[in-house]
Amino acid sequence: MLNKSALWLTMGTFGAIGFANTSQAMSVEQRMAAMEKKMAQMESQLKHAEAENQQLKSYLAGQAQPVQAAPVKQLEDKLSVISQRLETDKKAADEQAKKAPKIEVSNKGVVLKSADENYKLNIRGYAQADSNFYADDAPVSAGEFDKFLIRRARLTFDGTLFKNVDFRISPDLVPGSKGEIRLFDAFVDLHYFTAASLMAGKFRQPVSLERMQSATNLTFIERAFPTELAPNRDVGFMLHGAFASPGYKAQYTPQPVFKEFIGYEVGVFNGVRDNQAVQNSDKETDNNKEVAARLFSHPFMHSGTAFEGLGMGVAGTWGQPQNNPLSSLVSGGQQTILSYNSTATASGEQYRIYPQMYWYWKTFGMLGEYVLSSQNLYSAGLNKHVIQNNEAWHFNVSYMLTGENNSFFAIKPNKRFDPAAGSWGAWQLAARWSELNIDKSTFQNIGSVANPYSFASLSSSVRNAQSWALGLNWYLNDNLKLMTNYEETVFIGGAAGNADRTTEQAVFSRVQVAF
Repeated sequence: MLNKSALWLTMGTFGAIGFANTSQAMSVEQRMAAMEKKMAQMESQLKHAEAENQQLKSYLAGQAQPVQAAPVKQLEDKLSVISQRLETDKKAADEQAKKAPKIEVSNKGVVLKSADENYKLNIRGYAQADSNFYADDAPVSAGEFDKFLIRRARLTFDGTLFKNVDFRISPDLVPGSKGEIRLFDAFVDLHYFTAASLMAGKFRQPVSLERMQSATNLTFIERAFPTELAPNRDVGFMLHGAFASPGYKAQYTPQPVFKEFIGYEVGVFNGVRDNQAVQNSDKETDNNKEVAARLFSHPFMHSGTAFEGLGMGVAGTWGQPQNNPLSSLVSGGQQTILSYNSTATASGEQYRIYPQMYWYWKTFGMLGEYVLSSQNLYSAGLNKHVIQNNEAWHFNVSYMLTGENNSFFAIKPNKRFDPAAGSWGAWQLAARWSELNIDKSTFQNIGSVANPYSFASLSSSVRNAQSWALGLNWYLNDNLKLMTNYEETVFIGGAAGNADRTTEQAVFSRVQVAF
């Protein structure tokens, strides 16, 4: 019996020594698992040795000569050493886990961040599949037929560096008119102070309120006429900040900054013309720059009244472009309704004035804005200038039929689409009126009777457009949205012989997935 106990002890001792030699090549987790297994073996050996020792004591009780007991104490010491080592490795593993990066996957995208959260990368994206159908089977603009199309397919990479530097890179995978991939956003934002953050790169100019609304959160499939007279993305520098209501603390947010008591934005940009394509803002054509600014406020924030969600602001731009190309304007149905003479440019003083507001209270929402865009049209051939003052405005209202809180930002359904559970997502009903007026100086003859010249022709461009639209939006869940719009637009001018263009009657639909 003594020899058997000694044999167990020898095996256990050599096993422990062997484990110690091989564990150096193992990971912390592997070492912990092996040590736990070895402890279980040692505990089993210890129990067996104690049983044999007890039997031996009983046997030796009747013997005359003393016999050495099994070395149980040695086994206990070995077990204690292994237990201490296991506890040390567990602490090391816990410390390593605290320093490991974190990955989160949710309905808002994929987020990778460091353990201290000073470095973050958020990968998001969305796609919009549309259908455009016209009541008239022969639309005025060539190429505008009944069709299915991918309106947008955009990836967005948001991130944080060194805790106080944010960045965004957002390409659109739908090719532009020349087949190129368009870069919509590419900027960095230093926000050490919430009241004064500095943004640099390519981003939305702080002008149109509806333009600032993300395409995934639009109430209607296509934006209204005021955005046709507003700049889109541009390249430059912008100082922006937010101030909280008395007694509250302001929270930093990148564009748009419509979540505080008072927000401001002021920047210097290359300068873009009305409705200029986003890919063209990367190309500067003169040495002059454009200043853009906005002041926006929620005067009743934290008041607890129905006007808590009322936001009001004013924006504007000023610049002096030199021989900049002019862009065409389009209708809600995406048909060209104003095209300039190919030799016409914007050259001279240009400014925009842009008052704006929205109000969201429980299930109700409304948004409205007005724009006056004044620019100096120039004909190099005639060496003549004309001041053009165009204006546009729109007003839309919306109502959540299923009781959700309406918002300028994303709508969150109270219950996701699940017919088996009797829930059908969120439903929103909307209506809009929008109008565009083109200055009559655009069409006047500045040439001679023999050689007439105008910056645009009433035979192909409209002088006025009035549009009304109805929309029904279905939010199946946080990521899937279906939209249907009917829009009717009446025109003055724009047809042969200066007659009025045929009324545009369009039915749009959209399937949107966003994460």
